[in-house]
Amino acid sequence: MDADIIRILIPREEIARRVRELGEQIACTYERENDAGITVVTILSGALIFVADLMRQLPLKMKVGLIMVSSYAGPRTSPGEPKVIHGLNTDVAGRHVLLVDDILDTGGTLRMVRRRLEEAGARSIRTCVLLRKPAKAPPDVQADFIGFDIEDAFVVGYGLDFDDQYRNLPDIAVLREEIYARRRGGGGGNDRFASPNDQ
Repeated sequence: MDADIIRILIPREEIARRVRELGEQIACTYERENDAGITVVTILSGALIFVADLMRQLPLKMKVGLIMVSSYAGPRTSPGEPKVIHGLNTDVAGRHVLLVDDILDTGGTLRMVRRRLEEAGARSIRTCVLLRKPAKAPPDVQADFIGFDIEDAFVVGYGLDFDDQYRNLPDIAVLREEIYARRRGGGGGNDRFASPNDQ
């Protein structure tokens, strides 16, 4: 697996430090309105590792909600319309919601899930993303908490995948182009890649 990686973009130690900082920022934000706790809604599967680490840094009462969304199928590298695979598993009506995703690029998934949370009656919605690509993030989709701004490279690890692989890498790494180039045009696995990497 290491042979498929060009370089480490964000090492595990830096990820851990930043997740602790995000936890402090989020806790400070919510402590003023945390009368009944918050609901952390996670977009699966890319944000799974991130949210598990982040929740352990939040000294808040919380419920956890999960929603599975895909813009891809198989090894495709260009996104289609995001589709809900498994709907939200908890009631968010009247709740303060922290929406957690792995990466903000095209914004399609976050835009759709946020709309669903609004329709479900969430009291407030804030968004936390591990990664953002500033060059591509649309102005109408903003994140309240951002782990790292990154370059326009195709990244895997710490939950992020290509063709549902590499999620278990402990660092965030840049994948070799030949790995995905030979399979470009098939189905896909995350909201992260288009032309050439619309993550």
